[in-house]
Amino acid sequence: MDVKYLDIVKKVAELDVECAKAQFMFEKSTGLKVDKMTDFIMKFVYTEDLNDRAVTITILANTTMSNENTIRKKLNHLMEHNLIEICKCGCDGRTKKILPTIVLKKIMLIDTTAKIKTVESLSKPFKEVFGEFFARFYKKLNLHDIPTYHQTNYGFYNENFLYLKNRYKNTHKKLG
Repeated sequence: MDVKYLDIVKKVAELDVECAKAQFMFEKSTGLKVDKMTDFIMKFVYTEDLNDRAVTITILANTTMSNENTIRKKLNHLMEHNLIEICKCGCDGRTKKILPTIVLKKIMLIDTTAKIKTVESLSKPFKEVFGEFFARFYKKLNLHDIPTYHQTNYGFYNENFLYLKNRYKNTHKKLG
């Protein structure tokens, strides 16, 4: 198989287009507008939680080199949509830890699965090498019915988002 670098660039560009389109359609169907900073905050909180590291407003402000009030505004927006929750850190009531909700965890799992499946559909060598490996995870985690981005009926996102949002309600109203 003769693979050229520009072929790889083409496939990565196609993946970027499909991901951007999926995010746009997700925003349109759910009404949840996610700018780049909010998207980063969601992913940062999620990955730090996976690594058992606490995330605070100060950590987010220092990481993004932003004002804490800007971070609070973004966090309030995410809390309104039940994507994050704020908890007290240990015995210190002044420090608040930011955690992903079950809704955010499931959205990240669905989004990552759709990205991987899209890469598999765009690249036959990728599917040949990793297809069976990922298929075992899809079956184990019951993700086999998640469509690729270019096969997606975007109502799928709205149905799942609304279901998760209504099922796991966040009772916190403000940051404090």
